[in-house]
Parts: sequence; C-alpha cells; structure tokens
Amino acid sequence: MSDNHEKYYGTQRPENENPVHNSPQSGQPTYGTYSQPSAPQSYTWNAQTGEYSSGPYRQTYGAQTAYPQQVKSQKKTKKGVPFGVKLLAVILCCALTSAATLGVFIALLQTGTVTLKTESTVQLPESSEGQAVTLQPTPQTSSASGALLDQDIAEKVLPSVVCIQNYQITQQYGFLYTSSGGDTSPAGEGSGIVLNAEGYIVTNAHVVNGATSLKVIFYDGSVHEAELVGIDTLTDLAVIKVNTQGEDAAQVVPADFGQASGMRVADKVMAIGNPGGSAFSSSVTIGYVSALNRAIPNQDTGYTMEYIQTDAAINPGNSGGALVNGYGQVIGINTAKISATEYEGLGFAIPTDFAQPIIDDLIEFGYVKDRAMLGISGQYLDALTGRFYGLPQGEYVSGVTTEYAQASGLKKGDVITAIDGMKLSAESVIRGVVNNKKPGDTVTLTVYRPSTRETGELTLTLSEYSGS
Repeated sequence: MSDNHEKYYGTQRPENENPVHNSPQSGQPTYGTYSQPSAPQSYTWNAQTGEYSSGPYRQTYGAQTAYPQQVKSQKKTKKGVPFGVKLLAVILCCALTSAATLGVFIALLQTGTVTLKTESTVQLPESSEGQAVTLQPTPQTSSASGALLDQDIAEKVLPSVVCIQNYQITQQYGFLYTSSGGDTSPAGEGSGIVLNAEGYIVTNAHVVNGATSLKVIFYDGSVHEAELVGIDTLTDLAVIKVNTQGEDAAQVVPADFGQASGMRVADKVMAIGNPGGSAFSSSVTIGYVSALNRAIPNQDTGYTMEYIQTDAAINPGNSGGALVNGYGQVIGINTAKISATEYEGLGFAIPTDFAQPIIDDLIEFGYVKDRAMLGISGQYLDALTGRFYGLPQGEYVSGVTTEYAQASGLKKGDVITAIDGMKLSAESVIRGVVNNKKPGDTVTLTVYRPSTRETGELTLTLSEYSGS
C-alpha cells in the first residue's frame, strides 16, 4: 500500500495531505496537523416530533458516533399454560405409571411367575409353650471380605480367654508360707486361651512356672482348680487343664484358632487378656501388626524365636492371652513386651503356626519330644557389627551349655561362620538347619577363633532339649 493510502487513527488520510512538512526555519521535518475529511450525514431520532434530524458525522481519535439502529417491533408473547399445572400433570403421570407397574409385579408374584431369592434362609426355633422367640442378631461384617466388627470380635473371643493365678509355697525365716488360698494373694497372674472342649488351656511358661497350685477364673466369674500338663521354657509355652466333668465342671468355650502365616504388616489386631491380673480382667486393646518374623533371642537360653510384633498394648498379666485377627481367630499368644522409658508400643506374640506342634507335644508327652539343640548361647553378628568389633559375620558364642557342645572343642568367644557348609548370612540359618535334625545327629561348624585368629572346622553332636 502507498503512503497516500496509510490509515491514521482508524480513518483514511486524504490524498492531498502529506504527513510531514518541512519547517521553514530549520528545514527539519515536523509533524503537521490533520483535518478530517468530510463525514457522511448522521441521523438522530427526535422522540417529541417523531422525525429524524440530520447532523454531521463526527470522529475523534478513532472513536465514532454510531449510526442509529432501526427500531424493531417486539413480538407479542403468547400466554401459555402455567408451570405449576405442567409440574402437577407430570407428577400425576409418574404416580399412575408406578402404581400400574407395582400392580403388575404383585400379580406376577401371586401367580408364581416371578419368585424372590435370598442368600440365606433363617429358620425360627420352635417354642413348645407358645412364647415369643428372641432371635440373636447375626454379627455384621465391616467389609466384603467377611471381617467382623471390633465389637463382634470381642464378644466372640472374650469367653475363651481366662485369668490364671499362680500360687506358690515359699520359705522365709525357717517357716513355710503358702499362697494357695484364703485371703493370700497369688504369687503371679497371667492369661490363658481355651484350646478345646476337654478343658486344655495354653499359656506362657513364665505364668505357671514354679506353681504349687493353679486357679483359673473364667469370663463368667467362675473359679476352678487347674493342673499343669506340660511346660516348655525354651519357647515360653505351657498347657494346663481344668476339670470339665461332674458337678464342679468348668464351662469352657474353645477359641477359634487361625494361621499367623496369612497376616500382613499393618493388619489390624486385637489383644485380649488380663493386664494387672484379675483387677483388670478381660481387657481389650486394639492395634496393628508392626512386623512379622521378628527374631529375638532368649537371654537365658540363647534360643532365638520369631514373633509377631504389635503396637496393641500388652502389659504384665496379658502374657498367655490372645492376639486376634479381624475374623475373630487367634493368630498369636501374647508373651512379652519391651518395657523401658524410651520405648512404647513394642509387644510380641508367639505365632500359632509355630506354637501348634509344641502344644501338641505338651498335651501328649508333657514336653517337646525329639527337639534338637546346638547347646550354646550366643548372639548373631551382622557384617557391619562384625567389622566394628573386628570379627567376621556369624554367631558369637557367649556360652557352651551342653556336654556334647563342650566335647566338640567349641569355646566361649568363638564365632561360628558356617554350618554344614552354609554361610551364616542371617541368624535364621542355624535355626533352620538344627530344626531339620534330631538329637544325636551331627553338624559341621566352621569356626573363627579370635585368640589365635585362625579358622577351622568342628563336628558337634546335637543334644535334646525337652524344655521342662
């Protein structure tokens, strides 16, 4: 486009105008003043006279006065049916349709064309006296998986958890004192779980150890004498029995036992027992599975067991009580807690999968039969801890406890680095090898001796540990 057709402030510049004029004094270009071209006529409606009046078309810096618009005649709105009447008609139609559908459905039911199917059928018990029958509510489930509500779990398991009182005869100042009855307090109290209808109850060994007599307080408040059936101090498990025959028979409610192997970390669990003994009997605490297969060595025997770790509150008196899953099944036997000012929420339970064969042996033999043991006490050293002490990774021997172990030449301070050619990459390696053998079998140990800085092999004969 040529300069003569440039636009200025939105309008076309006249052809005879030059945007730049030379100054007569300086000869330099200066900006000139523009005059607007003739504008077309505009019209304004005069409401008083009813006529249009003409006027000049005016423009200022690109803004212009609009041409008058034609006045459009408005269409008259037809007056229809009121909205309320329409709404009422729709409601009446829906009601008539629903009534007709319901009538057809009822007719189909009566003729047997349509039948209703339910998931379960409830049969009312007969009443010979014609009295009203009260139905017990079915426990509700909290999810499609069938897990019970917490209240239903407690209601189910509480009758199967008992309080155990340990009475002992002690000697003081040359006199014998008994805590076997009367107003004398028991030497210790704990919890137990009913195993079966024959009156067998499982508990912890430390709950009944050293007892002269045992008493069991059931959930209904009844008190019964109990006898010790078997005890295993190595795993801290014991079985006692109450009489279920005759006039003084105990009314037992066996617990439902599940498998701990099906549990997962962060599963919800419930601990049921008697913290503080009978003073706080039948208490319930709720928490989660903090860890599975938590290996903890016994400080007295050196035997390492794997526990379920939970943050459900477990206190003295809870020992031997039940750790229950979301289906009301016992999956652990509460046994210990870490009690210190710097720790909180560290409770442990013996998994039922591990406890079951031991319980069976205690009921049948009174002790654990054919269980092999290495005959040492010690502590496992991982690679980092071993380097800190200048020792290899393996089992540090802090004591030699059996004749067979002593005869092998094993000494305190030795580090077992392998068993039957398997490196001790974890503390469960020794336990896995020994558990698959019987007393009298032999194992080959690879041992590092720090005093001579030598590594050699020893043959050790396994001993039997009855745990009684």
